[in-house]
Amino acid sequence: MTLEAARMGVLKSAYESITREMAADLKRAAFSSIVREARDFSVALTDRRGEVIVQAECIPIMTAGISLALRGLAEHVDIDALTPDDALLMNDPYSGGQHLQDIYLFTPIFLDGDLVAFAASVAHHVDVGGGHAGLNAEATEVYQEGLRLPLSRFSASRDWNGGFVEQLIRANVRVPDLVIGDLNAQFAANRTAERRFAELAGRHGAADFLAAMDELKDYAERRVRAAISRIPNGVREITEYLDASPWGGGTANVTARITVDGDELRVDFAGSSPQITGNVNCPFASTVSAAQSAIRCMLDDQDLPFNEGCNRPVTITAPYGSILNPRPPAAVRARLTPASRVFNAIVRGLGEVLPEQAVATGFDTTTAFAVSHLAAETGRYQVVLEILGGGWGACSEHDGADALDNPISNCANSPVEALETDYDHFRITEYALVGGSGGDGARRGGLGIRRVYEALRDGVSVAGYADRHRTGASGLSGGAVGQTGDFSITRADGTVQHLDCVFSEVLDTGDRIAVVTGGGGGFGDPADRPPEQRTADRLHQVV
Repeated sequence: MTLEAARMGVLKSAYESITREMAADLKRAAFSSIVREARDFSVALTDRRGEVIVQAECIPIMTAGISLALRGLAEHVDIDALTPDDALLMNDPYSGGQHLQDIYLFTPIFLDGDLVAFAASVAHHVDVGGGHAGLNAEATEVYQEGLRLPLSRFSASRDWNGGFVEQLIRANVRVPDLVIGDLNAQFAANRTAERRFAELAGRHGAADFLAAMDELKDYAERRVRAAISRIPNGVREITEYLDASPWGGGTANVTARITVDGDELRVDFAGSSPQITGNVNCPFASTVSAAQSAIRCMLDDQDLPFNEGCNRPVTITAPYGSILNPRPPAAVRARLTPASRVFNAIVRGLGEVLPEQAVATGFDTTTAFAVSHLAAETGRYQVVLEILGGGWGACSEHDGADALDNPISNCANSPVEALETDYDHFRITEYALVGGSGGDGARRGGLGIRRVYEALRDGVSVAGYADRHRTGASGLSGGAVGQTGDFSITRADGTVQHLDCVFSEVLDTGDRIAVVTGGGGGFGDPADRPPEQRTADRLHQVV
């Protein structure tokens, strides 16, 4: 069945409305600050084979990975035996997942008794067990990072709401009310999808509504192929680096060989560093997701649909046993660090032949920071997980954006007021832009931030990871390098302790930890920056 263009446009909007409502419901129903405030989640609809047909505009690295999480579904689950009461959970990084904190929930959607689609949601959960509340910075294997869930089917009525699956998760996490609450928010979002799917299929006609699934993917594929065909053919090889000093190395490299051949694009990461004995390895699903996100950013068609058809013209490979495709049981919690270098390498490589799309490198690393406390007298944990952004790279048209999360992460700011309302083991004493942190240039790089947390209890555990603490984001076309990030503790007695880019420590009452993120690279010759913009830069300096 081929649908006319106007009809397809209506059905495309209908599908998009479902996922946008899912996203609104998940955020509204969430319990933890990282989901409710930072919006670290994604939602989508897939067809019965598990291929994404539409997804909301949430976290790029998650949304690009939903199809990967369901890849091989038929090998694990008897699809024909599924019922409306069934659900599937998974977070396994070695079976299409990201890292353990990202738990996927899939629920089947039926029309007239036939399985036609899946509602999909994924959220970053504040704690999944493991060796440290929130994140285990010292993990050397995935078993130390928390509870690992292979893709598996269970009965929602029997195994949730006090059943075995819920009990299993509740017994293995430090803040079960938050984790189960966020999973219930995922269930709510999926139920919204099931209701709206049935309503819209009835309104538009089930035959057309279902036919649009394949049509939308084919349409997206045609659009992407056309956009790739406008990139000059050829091969480009780009290497980006990340800090490997916490694990006894200097730097680790991410090398991307990008081949454009007609309407197809291939990225081969051969030559990237071997996997590391630490938590900075990137599961292959995350590598693919980051690469797909970068390619979409560099195409000149800026209104592409979000579905699996976009990925058909793109091939991604990475050597098994490398930092971008590690062997189990390697730890993977900080996988967004190498994934960000995947993004940077592709943007740089394609920017060389697409000057109108070229952009300086941003700080582009997730600065993840966990602050937790166990009240010994009650056994009650408080766990907060922060995802903090830095400066974006500048381009020929404008300065880099200030204080934004990594492009493939896209988390929002968690307001100080929301955190201090919910938690009493710390307070935030400073939250400011770091003036001068963006690289100089005709267009300056975006500014990083400084956020200072003060412990209000003894025994407050803190842990975090980042990158670009030794070398800043590179400029472009003569632009200067952005300022680096930093972690440091000022003890109550005034002693200052500088921390590595991956750390875990304990604070007592009055101790403060400063989390500083770096700026983006500048673009163009600094001498070409207009005087009035330099004056504005000076006025916005933060001491």
